[in-house]
Amino acid sequence: MIEASDFLIGLEIAVAVMFLLVLYHVIFIVVDLRKILRRVESMTQELEDVLMKPLSMIDKILQWVIDMVESTQKKKLHEKKHQHEAK
Repeated sequence: MIEASDFLIGLEIAVAVMFLLVLYHVIFIVVDLRKILRRVESMTQELEDVLMKPLSMIDKILQWVIDMVESTQKKKLHEKKHQHEAK
């Protein structure tokens, strides 16, 4: 007959082996998650680059338009000052 202490020792060994197997699988899961996260990060970066290029171009175009409007307004204001001074 199996004594209680022998049974508990066997149970502890079985639990230890199962715990080691769980740790082994956790290591592989963590490594796979790191690979997945790196891939997601690279895809996010690529998506950001694709979206930012047109936005950057739009920003440059808008800045150019704003600069043109401001320079036109300054020229008109400057011409008005000279017309009033000439009178």
